[in-house]
Amino acid sequence: GVSGSLLWAMRELVGDAGPLNGALPPRLGRLAHLSSVAARMRPGDFAHLRASAKRAHSAAMLGRPTIAARSLLMRRRLATGGALDAIVQRGSDMRLPSRCRVVTFEDSTVLQAVEAYPWEHLQGLSKRDVRRYAARQRMIYESAVACCCATHWVAESIVRDYGIAPERVFTVGFGQNHEGPEPAPRSWSTPRYLFVGGDWKRKNGAAVLAAFARVREQHPDAQLDVVGGHPPIGQPGVRAHGRLSLAQAADRERVAALYRQATAFVLPSLHEPAGIVYVEAGSAGVPSIGTLNGGAATMMGPGGLVVDPLEADQIVEAMLTLAD
Repeated sequence: GVSGSLLWAMRELVGDAGPLNGALPPRLGRLAHLSSVAARMRPGDFAHLRASAKRAHSAAMLGRPTIAARSLLMRRRLATGGALDAIVQRGSDMRLPSRCRVVTFEDSTVLQAVEAYPWEHLQGLSKRDVRRYAARQRMIYESAVACCCATHWVAESIVRDYGIAPERVFTVGFGQNHEGPEPAPRSWSTPRYLFVGGDWKRKNGAAVLAAFARVREQHPDAQLDVVGGHPPIGQPGVRAHGRLSLAQAADRERVAALYRQATAFVLPSLHEPAGIVYVEAGSAGVPSIGTLNGGAATMMGPGGLVVDPLEADQIVEAMLTLAD
C-alpha cells in the first residue's frame, strides 16, 4: 500500500530511512479497544452487548483511549530509538513529541472521508467524535514542518477545511510499492480491459460489468479481465481471476501478464482517495478510466479519463473512447 511506496521512495532519497511501528501490543490493544467500545455504549446497550459492540467496533480504533495509548507508545519508542533527523507521519491521529521534526503525509482528511463515502471504520463515530478527530488533525497539521499530500484533492481540504497556509501544503503523489511490469508491445486491435479491486462494491465492479456488456454490442471481440474480491461472474467476454497476491511470485507474474495484455484499465470507484493501482497501470503503459470522486485525477494525470461513477453512460463512453 501507500506506506510501502513511501518507505521505498524515502530509502532512495535519504538512504537511512526505516519504519516506526505505531501498532499496540495485542494485550494493550485489546484493553484500549474495549475502553473505546465501553465509552460509546449507553446503559441500555448492555442488554444487547454483542450488537452494541459491533456498532462501536470500527470507531473504537479511532477512539480516545486507543489514540492516547498509541501516542504514548510511540513517544516511548522515540525516546529509546536514538536521534532522528525527521519523521514522516503517515496519517494524523497520533500526537508525537514537540521536539520532533514531523512532516505529515495524507491521502484523505477525516472531514473528506465522512462526507465522501460511508467508510466502515467511521460508521460508529458521532458528530462529536468527528469534531474531536478533526480538531486533533488540525493541531497536528499546525505543528508539522509541512503537510504533504498524495493528491490535490486532499491538499485542498487541508487548506480549506483546516486553515493551513497553502505554502505549507505540498502535493507529492506516491509511486508503486513493488516492481511492476514495464510497458510492452501489445495488440491494440482488440479492446482488452482490466479491472483490479479488492472492495467490489466501492470499486464499482457491477457498473463496470454493465458498461462492458454495452461495449460488447459494438466490439463483440472485446475482453474484460477482473481481479479482486468479485462475486461469481459468467458474463460473455469476462475472465474472472479472483484475488491475486503480490506477495506470491506466481500471482505477481499473473497480474503483470494481465497488465501487459490490457489496452485500458477500468476502475471508476464510487470513491477513491488516491489509488496506487492507477500508478501501476500507468507504469505498465496502460491508460486508465478513473473516478471523479476523490484524488484519482492527480494519480492519472493525462494518462486516461475520469468519469462520474454513478453515470453509466460516461463509463461506457470512456471505454469506447479508449477502444478507438
